[in-house]
Amino acid sequence: MKKIEHQVFLKTNKLDKKLLLQPIQEKMEIYDRMYRLLDTVSDCDKDNLIEQLETLDLEILEDIDNEYADKLEYNELEELIEDKPVPVKIATKIELPKKITDESILDELVKMGRTQNIGRSTLRDLGIKTELDWETLIGKYRLSRTSVFRYRYSIKKL
Repeated sequence: MKKIEHQVFLKTNKLDKKLLLQPIQEKMEIYDRMYRLLDTVSDCDKDNLIEQLETLDLEILEDIDNEYADKLEYNELEELIEDKPVPVKIATKIELPKKITDESILDELVKMGRTQNIGRSTLRDLGIKTELDWETLIGKYRLSRTSVFRYRYSIKKL
């Protein structure tokens, strides 16, 4: 099987998988599960599974391109698919001031435009230490839980 293009693209652009939109993350999880099945399927089914994996890989690349096209320096994924490395810079890791506070993390998320449908685990991974409730005030921001059965939050500036 060829290279896993979306993983190469993420690595090349130093994109963090956790900062991508939830639907793209879910497609990547499906891809990973299907990829693990390659060792267990018969040779006849393997070709079909490889075709499905390649199709899903291209779908993921297109989704990333559609969502983050305006942030890419070179906006052509075709070059990457043809195995030509594309030097693309996207600020994916949050560059915070030396003193990292919950409010400074939220500042960076707002600057990036990530204010809706943010998972609690993502906030924890980014370094939020405040205990999150249905309505949580952190500095000049209000985190509101938007889902009953899932821990999803939106950020609103006060």
